[in-house]
Amino acid sequence: MPASIGRHTRYANVFLLLGATALIAATPAADLDGDGIVTRAEFTAAGEARFTVADSDFDGKLTREEMESLRNAKRTDKARQRFLTMDANGDGVVTEAEMLAARNDRRQRRSDNREERQSRLLGRFDANGDGTLSEAERQQARAAMKGLNDRRAARRMERRKERRADRPRLDANGDGFVTRAEYEVMSERLFARMDADDDGVLTQGEGRKSLHARLRP
Repeated sequence: MPASIGRHTRYANVFLLLGATALIAATPAADLDGDGIVTRAEFTAAGEARFTVADSDFDGKLTREEMESLRNAKRTDKARQRFLTMDANGDGVVTEAEMLAARNDRRQRRSDNREERQSRLLGRFDANGDGTLSEAERQQARAAMKGLNDRRAARRMERRKERRADRPRLDANGDGFVTRAEYEVMSERLFARMDADDDGVLTQGEGRKSLHARLRP
């Protein structure tokens, strides 16, 4: 593999890795004092801990193999969180009943969201107020939704261009590796981007929403 391609892949992998680290840092596990929020200090500590674990040869920088190991650790954490969510009684065992309950809960949420969308459409396009959409009203709704989706797609594309132009360089010295200092700088920038209301802390959901809204390529 040409060096330039390998380096580009390494950069992409590290950026995804840091995004994963940011998500982990915004979870309750990083809420060290259990107050329901993740401070900048807690976020930084979680990121530094991840770096230390991943830096298996203790040379102060991450190789591609070490970053892959960290991504695997994140997958394990996600699986653990899913398990804890399903283990309703906290006994360390997920029974068939608990699995079914979790599945039904997901289905109910999807159903509620679908009903909410249908209710909004009905309220907007039911011109004669008869509680249903006629074929003409359905066509109007479809045309309106298509226009809305087209505008959203255009805005997403524009935001992606802006994010790419504004994306900071992770491997600052261009040596193909990520040092602890470079990692810390990127972690700080990630926190700033995730902190949507700029109050210096991440509340539940804020980090995830901001990450997807601001950093997704």
